[in-house]
Amino acid sequence: MTYVLLIAGCTAMAESNEPGDPLVVQFKCTNGEQVEMRFFRTQGVGVLVRAGKTVELQQKRSASGFWYSNGPHTVRGKGNEITIEIGRMMPIHCTAV
Repeated sequence: MTYVLLIAGCTAMAESNEPGDPLVVQFKCTNGEQVEMRFFRTQGVGVLVRAGKTVELQQKRSASGFWYSNGPHTVRGKGNEITIEIGRMMPIHCTAV
């Protein structure tokens, strides 16, 4: 659960007091788009919300930071920054807002 400590520094997050509720973080990306990550810590799941579509990602082991993937979609991050990788597209770099 290392990712929880790293995400805690993000400036724009909303968290409820309920154990199953997600940690929600908004990001602004270098390509101009805004995305949202929802971290369901107890289930080991992350949900990427991009352009109105949701993609469920499974938590993976990471030596540093956090890593979620479902194969074609991957989100890696550390602190208040994430990188989104989708297939063979150029990675998208984003920072929490």
